[in-house]
Amino acid sequence: MNWQKLLSPARLGTRHSSVGAFGRSDFHKDYDRIIFSSAFRRLQRKTQVHPLPENDNVHTRLTHSLEVSCVARSMGLMVGHQLAEKGHLPDGIEPDHMAAIVQAAALAHDIGNPPFGHAGEYAVRQWFLDADPKYLTPLSEAERADLTTFEGNAQGFRLLTHKRSGLYDGGMRLTYATLASFVKYPWSAIGSPYPEKMKFGAFQREMDLLTEVADATGLIRTGAQSFCRHPLVYLVEAADDVCYALIDIEDGVELELVDFSVFENLLLPCIPGDIPSEYHRETNIRRKMTFLRGKIITGLLDALTDAFVLREEQLLNGAVDGDLLSCADGPFNEMIATAKQFSEKQIILNRRKVQIEVGAFACLETLLDTFCKTALEIHQAKDDAELSYRTGRVRELIGNDSMPVGAPLYNLYLTILDYISGMTDDFAARLARDIGGGQH
Repeated sequence: MNWQKLLSPARLGTRHSSVGAFGRSDFHKDYDRIIFSSAFRRLQRKTQVHPLPENDNVHTRLTHSLEVSCVARSMGLMVGHQLAEKGHLPDGIEPDHMAAIVQAAALAHDIGNPPFGHAGEYAVRQWFLDADPKYLTPLSEAERADLTTFEGNAQGFRLLTHKRSGLYDGGMRLTYATLASFVKYPWSAIGSPYPEKMKFGAFQREMDLLTEVADATGLIRTGAQSFCRHPLVYLVEAADDVCYALIDIEDGVELELVDFSVFENLLLPCIPGDIPSEYHRETNIRRKMTFLRGKIITGLLDALTDAFVLREEQLLNGAVDGDLLSCADGPFNEMIATAKQFSEKQIILNRRKVQIEVGAFACLETLLDTFCKTALEIHQAKDDAELSYRTGRVRELIGNDSMPVGAPLYNLYLTILDYISGMTDDFAARLARDIGGGQH
């Protein structure tokens, strides 16, 4: 792989391929297109870790995504400057362009997640795994795998690239560089090199688009439906890891699920030099957490940037195993790993959170029961006259144009998942109550 192709400014769905005007390149426009989208706005009412929080200081998907994009932008800029100093950036590409690519990809990294966080993904998978065979029999093995291992990352790629997301082919028409940097798992469900992890980046419906993005950026093909990662994916992934590992515990302190001393004892040993006396005199816990977080992120940015540049050749050869954080020098990898382990045991399994997630399963089961029954009837019907009154009303809710009579069942399921994944937590809960007669 080479940076000339990897940083392609050409847009999916159009032949336009210039970097763009000084100060606002096409890569910067990618960021604008994402942040002005309704899909991104709805992240403000979607769970990050704590479902439907009553405390406004706790992170949602939107605030998390904004923070990840900031960390990613800084790393992209720092890497860009180091590569520019080595003369490795293509003509016309500036360090700021690399920062904009990574920032846009990071901003969108959770845009396809359904309501209720990862519980929503598990609920969709489980519904299709437990479904009556009649719902899956008409599908191919690959199409069934898309549904039974449903992935928010693949849903995100569909949202960014599918025609329903815009007036023209190409969806939001983002640059190939940004799209390739967004795809954390550049393979299909059946093409995954790690099937046990149930992680993949594109449904069968979008595999041609993923292949187009991969070919345009020169990603190395590793299988019939798989490619190596774009090097900048490692920066996006690292920014996400840094933010959620630290912020999960910070939110836990905010919600009084965790004592501040846990956060402090985790971060203090990783901060070089003496801690200023002002910190020890400070009594406001939020201000102390802000200080510690800032110091840690500064150190992490330096370590991750150095790790990326040191392994540039390996990254371009698609030969890096694991994530970038595991390659970083210093105490940071162990600190982040410890933070994740603590979150999983003490925060993510918090009783109140588990109770709400159980409710999320019931909510999405109600929606899928109704919508997928509708999809099966629409698929089997010959014309509108054969549809029941109830199916007609549900079809109107989702959109008649997007659910044509006789359409392939797989396509109808993807339309339903588009609709459900776009819901906020509270809208999904409210609609499920309405459909289920107020039982949720």
